[in-house]
Amino acid sequence: MIDVIAASFLIGISGAASPGPMTASVLGLGARRPAPFVAGLIAGHGIPEALMVAAVAYGVRDIPHINLIALLGSGVLIALGVGQFLHANENVVAKEETGAPVVFGMACTLGNPYWWVWWLTFGVGFLALHPSFVEFYLGHIGADILWLGLLAIAVSRGANVLGRHYKKVVQASGLAMVIFGLYFILTILSA
Repeated sequence: MIDVIAASFLIGISGAASPGPMTASVLGLGARRPAPFVAGLIAGHGIPEALMVAAVAYGVRDIPHINLIALLGSGVLIALGVGQFLHANENVVAKEETGAPVVFGMACTLGNPYWWVWWLTFGVGFLALHPSFVEFYLGHIGADILWLGLLAIAVSRGANVLGRHYKKVVQASGLAMVIFGLYFILTILSA
């Protein structure tokens, strides 16, 4: 049990720490209210993760309409990135901010074809060898919580240091999300 949690945590850290749309989301928005933002982002990411673990547990190996799901997720990722880029200077009302991170997390996850590839290759293979589904999920999502939480703390502290220049970081993060979304769409369409 502990070995599966530890293995999935280490595997999860390697994925969470690699540059991608989740990291770009935290870099761009995590400084406003890091704790609620990261909690929502991880919840949004955790929903598809939990569904994928459950699907593998029940024997699903092929996802119908996977390209359409990934294209829609990529489109949402682009829209969110454009919005972040254009509105980098605006203050976000707390009520509006609490719902958006879940959408960000889901879009970053479902729109990322590498997430699908990882799950349909390594994820399925790992769980076939070690069918400890709950333990795997706990270790895997624990890695996301640790990495994105630490990143959000660093960003929130850095935003105070950067002051007025932080707008450029937010805009660069929004642009990165757009680039990831476009790259994902090109990857999906060329497959």
